Amino acid sequence: MKKLVSTLLACSMAFSLAACGQGASSAATSSGSTATAESTAADSGETYQLRCSTNLAANSTVGQALEKFAELVNEKSGGRIECTANYGSELGSQSEQVAMAQQGDLEMVCAAPGTGPGAYEGCEQLMLFEFPFLFKDNDHYRRVMKDEAVLDYMNSVVEPLGFVAMSGQSQGSRDMLTNVPVTCLADMQDLIMRGPNAVYISMFESLGAAGITMDWNDIYTAMSQNVCNGCEGSPSSLHASALEDNGKYLAVTNHIIACTYYFFNSEWFNALPEDLQAVVREAADEAQAYQEQIDDADQEAALQAMVDNGVTVTEIQDIDAWKEACAPMTEEYLSKGEEWQTFYDLLTAVA
Repeated sequence: MKKLVSTLLACSMAFSLAACGQGASSAATSSGSTATAESTAADSGETYQLRCSTNLAANSTVGQALEKFAELVNEKSGGRIECTANYGSELGSQSEQVAMAQQGDLEMVCAAPGTGPGAYEGCEQLMLFEFPFLFKDNDHYRRVMKDEAVLDYMNSVVEPLGFVAMSGQSQGSRDMLTNVPVTCLADMQDLIMRGPNAVYISMFESLGAAGITMDWNDIYTAMSQNVCNGCEGSPSSLHASALEDNGKYLAVTNHIIACTYYFFNSEWFNALPEDLQAVVREAADEAQAYQEQIDDADQEAALQAMVDNGVTVTEIQDIDAWKEACAPMTEEYLSKGEEWQTFYDLLTAVA
């Protein structure tokens, strides 16, 4: 009897051990299957399209930085974001490109704050980014663009439009390119000058000229047909669009410094996984640093190229008279509303 019980206990224990072994094997197989499934899910995860555009030329420093941005996004995302870029008027004017980004036909537009979102009601104060004789120099301007309070405020302004802003890039100090010589303030009298927004038009009027608005990509034809006597811009931007073909006189005034920001469609950006949002921000920061690195040298090279193409460069000697003529604009624009004063105070608080 004892022998029978011992035999039954031995069989029972063997069965239990076999069952445990089988369970462990099943668990291991299950665990391996789960890991494989997760790996497969990551490999075949959703990809996101990032179409971006600027109305500036591909060979401008902003255009080159946008190309760099696209390369960085494609590389850093490991193919999870497919980024492409357009330049100039390939997709229309700047205002049309901004509208496309707002509607989701583009995921990002690289645009001037004042001429892009600043054209919409409630965002007009962003035109202060391009205000005559407001900033000391380009280094000061870059500090303003990178200031956290300035960027936070701008994002609060463009949020209702459906945008997230980042990566401010200076286009450099701007000068006057004309088809007649401008050597002093009096020479601006009655000239017709192209400007991108109301601030520029007010400035031209303050200087004794008349202003006309048009998209950047329309300037070449307008000057060739004498629709206007000239325009203004940094040497880099002017030369990138070959505007010296129709304007042979450059008055160095450094009257305005302009910039662009990357404006992402917020619905698209917020739908990205957090790690891909970080990729986009990192790529934007690197593109900003790249544009800053190449822009100063490009301004000098562009100015020399314009001289080689027959442009006469004049250093304006009565620049204080230009500043005095534009001074009343500050009071005029700040009286437009509290939001103008608020943004002005933010901009001028940056040392």
